[in-house]
Amino acid sequence: MKIGIIGGAGPLASSLLYETLVHASYSHGRPVPEIHLVNYPFTRGLTEEEGKVNLLTIRAELRYCINLLVESRVEEVILACNTLHLFLDRLLELPFQFHHLPEIVANAALKRGHSRLLILGTENTCHSSLYHLPGIQPLYPIQQDQEMINAIIDRVLKGEILKKDAESVGSVIERAALSDDFDAVVLGCTDFPVLHHRYPIESEKPLYDSIKTPANLIAGAQ
Repeated sequence: MKIGIIGGAGPLASSLLYETLVHASYSHGRPVPEIHLVNYPFTRGLTEEEGKVNLLTIRAELRYCINLLVESRVEEVILACNTLHLFLDRLLELPFQFHHLPEIVANAALKRGHSRLLILGTENTCHSSLYHLPGIQPLYPIQQDQEMINAIIDRVLKGEILKKDAESVGSVIERAALSDDFDAVVLGCTDFPVLHHRYPIESEKPLYDSIKTPANLIAGAQ
């Protein structure tokens, strides 16, 4: 099995996905697959404005990464960034199995009877239909909390993994629970699992990790 990872939008998230995939293979009693990691320094598209301005550039960058993996003859590919899925729409048909991160997370939640999900992600992810999937009722933080989340993501992207940021994310979840009834929380930016890996984010609701969940699925399906 040859697996490709398109990373680099969040370098630490990309490396965590690689590491988690290896550990998940061990836990499933499977051989560690051949893994091709493309760590590309993507142009920013975290806000709606960035996404509009940089749309064509980001699509070209994705195509470049995809072509590298096609040349490597990988059989399966995962994109280690939720937001970048927004830029895949008009790309050519992919010549390998593509694991759609939001769909994997949503299906894992539905299997456990969780459909009303609080989505924690970039502004572009939360203002899009990325998690508007069959059976899912996505909920999002208030604008003030979204701005806090944006700042936390930016710090993780700079390699700043802070305990106070994990605590702040926990506070966002608590505040959201006061006004909305949701079943679970999605760490819908892959930089949040990086933070959660170092400093666990506290939540009374189940957490769906957009690094661990797909890694376990892929490793278990080998």
